[in-house]
Amino acid sequence: MKITKKRKDGLKRQSQIMHVALELFSTKGYHNTKLDEILKKAGIAKGTFYLHFNGKDDLLHMIVDSHLEEMYRVISVLDISMDKPIEDISSLYITIAQKLINDKKFKMFVRIMLKEAIGLDKALLQKLNNFYNKIITMSAEYIAKAQQKGRVISSIDPLLTSLCIVGSIKELVFQWAVNDDSLDIEKGILTAMTVYFRGMINN
Repeated sequence: MKITKKRKDGLKRQSQIMHVALELFSTKGYHNTKLDEILKKAGIAKGTFYLHFNGKDDLLHMIVDSHLEEMYRVISVLDISMDKPIEDISSLYITIAQKLINDKKFKMFVRIMLKEAIGLDKALLQKLNNFYNKIITMSAEYIAKAQQKGRVISSIDPLLTSLCIVGSIKELVFQWAVNDDSLDIEKGILTAMTVYFRGMINN
């Protein structure tokens, strides 16, 4: 279906508002950011805002939905069972990690979700938990397929291994995005991947 110019302009404006809100939420906190501040920084009237969103809560939900969908799309290519040399798969993991950590929007989003998770509404917490569960399940399925191909040692439990990997990466990202800007997150992820790959791979 052809997208009209008016529709394109509307999507562009919607994206602009979401980006402005993301910046404010990540620096001031969601609850401390007033709608008027978003309107002022975005340079729009309240009527324009309500053409795209039902309110500040709806705006946050749309930000969360769009970022979680994009993150899942990016992470879903990390399949350890792929018919490629393990060195190539390991390099792909690092490339994807670099793409995410060099994306300023990703860091701002992580700061909102991990720093303020306790104060967010139940629906948002459920979305976040569902995302983690999808990533853990996906990773466990990839590990199980790799075991069937003889690529990963058979003695490890795919689900528990996936929980360990996702949990450690989540903690690294939390420390980097929320607690310590100086943390070498790239080195941290490379270290984690080296440990897990060396421990899992069937030599």
